[in-house]
Amino acid sequence: MFYAPAQDTQRPTHSRLHVRDAADAHRVFEAVRQGLLKPVQRRLNEMERSMYIASGSLFVWEESDDEMGLKRWTDGRVWSQSRMREPYLFYDEKVGDETANEQSPKCTFRFVEGPSRTWSSSAQSHYDRSDRHPTGLVKQAYSAWVMTSANAKPRKWHLTAYFTYADLPNIATTDQDPLLRGLAVPPGVYRSGKARSRTSDATLAAGPPSPSPPSRPGTPSARVNGKKDPGVVLPSLQTAIANSQYAVHGAHHRTLPRMAEDQRMIQMLNSRPIL
Repeated sequence: MFYAPAQDTQRPTHSRLHVRDAADAHRVFEAVRQGLLKPVQRRLNEMERSMYIASGSLFVWEESDDEMGLKRWTDGRVWSQSRMREPYLFYDEKVGDETANEQSPKCTFRFVEGPSRTWSSSAQSHYDRSDRHPTGLVKQAYSAWVMTSANAKPRKWHLTAYFTYADLPNIATTDQDPLLRGLAVPPGVYRSGKARSRTSDATLAAGPPSPSPPSRPGTPSARVNGKKDPGVVLPSLQTAIANSQYAVHGAHHRTLPRMAEDQRMIQMLNSRPIL
């Protein structure tokens, strides 16, 4: 009788970490790329969800079209609509009666001192900009294209983290984590996976544009719809000025041809003797 091998338990990539910006997310991705942290390979089962979907848990996973891989993240919970707080998306968990939650006492959490409203964390921005400050679990999501080499196809990596605002001040950041704080991220490996950034990524992947044919020295190319048209060459500024001056002054000295009758009358007058 054939027995299927037991599934390895999927644990969080990091059990207690707060990512504040894109640099933090890229540092976590780099730790995964170097094998220092383990990504999630499949969807969590019910037991894993109940154990690991908790404040502080962070998961890294790769988007895949394979049936055994992950196409999207699911955790079995009900969330609000997403809210963009650069560079992350935030979701507030909906639990029980929303009206009862709205009437519950509100707590105030401060993460930055002083009147300058400069966010040290996207999570703080989400809290301060929310109509109803979330008191339950919050989901935080980020994605990036990973360029492992110049010729390799970009891979889509995702980061999904959970926290509560009551617990957030107690969760370590990347510069407080012994494994991550000294980790250097090489430039150009991770690029934002947001929709509006894909155009620039595609442009970079397509390579530099082909050069346009050179125009003759001193003769700037004409512009069509704001772009240079190498097929039409305009005269130089000096040539244009000289031609315009010649046209103005030459008009005064130009002699029109006389009619035949006028020419005959002039000859007759000139031939008459002077008295």
